Amino acid sequence: MYLQEFKIHLIGGHVLKAAEEIAIPAEHRLLNRFKKAKPEDIVSVGSEETSQAYIPVRNILYISTGDVIRW
Repeated sequence: MYLQEFKIHLIGGHVLKAAEEIAIPAEHRLLNRFKKAKPEDIVSVGSEETSQAYIPVRNILYISTGDVIRW
């Protein structure tokens, strides 16, 4: 299995690390969900620090992609 790593940069300077399986269909991938989300929506992601994180879209400044890793 291969994972795409992400860094979710939040208002206030916090950065949340997350990863998702590359085999996920494009419409369910984090970046596509973020692009289509409204400011009042909440995005859920798996995280290295927590098993699941729920983030209000209005608190996300931007999302950067990282490495693709083999899990």
